[in-house]
Amino acid sequence: MQSNFPSPRLALWMAMVAAWPLQGLAAAAGRVQFATGEVQLRRGADASAAVKGTEVENGDVILTGAAGRAQIRFSDGGLVALYPDSQFTVTRYADAGDPAQDHFAVNLLRGGLRAITGLIGKRDPRNYKVTTPTAVVGIRGSAFLIGFNAQGELVVSGEQDEIEVCTEAGCVGVKAGESVRVVSSSQLPLYTHTRAVLPLPPPPVPFAVGEQIDGGARQVPAPTPTVPVPPPPTPTPPAPTPSVPVPAPDPYDPYIPPPPPPTTGTTPTAPPTTRPPGTTTPTTPPVTTAPTPTTPPVTTTPPVTRPPITTLPPIVRPIILLPPVPVPPPPPIIR
Repeated sequence: MQSNFPSPRLALWMAMVAAWPLQGLAAAAGRVQFATGEVQLRRGADASAAVKGTEVENGDVILTGAAGRAQIRFSDGGLVALYPDSQFTVTRYADAGDPAQDHFAVNLLRGGLRAITGLIGKRDPRNYKVTTPTAVVGIRGSAFLIGFNAQGELVVSGEQDEIEVCTEAGCVGVKAGESVRVVSSSQLPLYTHTRAVLPLPPPPVPFAVGEQIDGGARQVPAPTPTVPVPPPPTPTPPAPTPSVPVPAPDPYDPYIPPPPPPTTGTTPTAPPTTRPPGTTTPTTPPVTTAPTPTTPPVTTTPPVTRPPITTLPPIVRPIILLPPVPVPPPPPIIR
């Protein structure tokens, strides 16, 4: 059969030219779709700023500064978002459409990233690996978060489905809402947060003032408020009246009258005691009595006397009758 091409060499050259764009397209693993701050791409010995539209190939290293962020969209639809102060390397990437030939192997040396898997991870999750200095993160789901804390420990959180974090001591599964902390490569990852198994039941609504909920989530009516009864007032004892000591009578006082004679019997009365001359009579101190408090006079208010009510007679108005006004006769009708 005769060929349409002038020579076999020309046909081979045209076939190579036709296949060259496809090989060049297949070499690019992904493309930078967002970059802000300081973002640098290193390819071998060359380094350049990574901007929107920059292609990412196997072996490329992407560095972000203290305020730098970048997002890389891979050819299989996967997405990797890099946080500030990160170093990310595309170790081996192949999107062949065949699980036996697919590869997604990247390395995170510092910083942090958030990843959403693409077709490579959905075809075979074993082909998707993220390597760090202390652990290797595999997937069973489609979204996760990796980052280093202030102590340099790796923290991995699951966002959707489940992922797998492995160290030299073994592997642990991390579901959505859970997170683990990797202390070293020789220890198993430690769970730092586990989501609740069952959500708490919502309280019944609406609430009345003072209502409560018991242990069985049942609504308890508000207790009836009790008014405290004040204790009866304690009676105040009256102030004691100061007692004034009364001095004993002096038997030598000549002014004291003698006792009355007895009414019965013949016993003679004792003569009055006479003070010997030269004896002075002791002066009796005057008796001081407490002043009697004066009660202020009580002023009585005289009762209010209202004046008598006077009823006026009704007013009678006279009725004046006017005489009737004569009406003149109508004029005669002239025909």
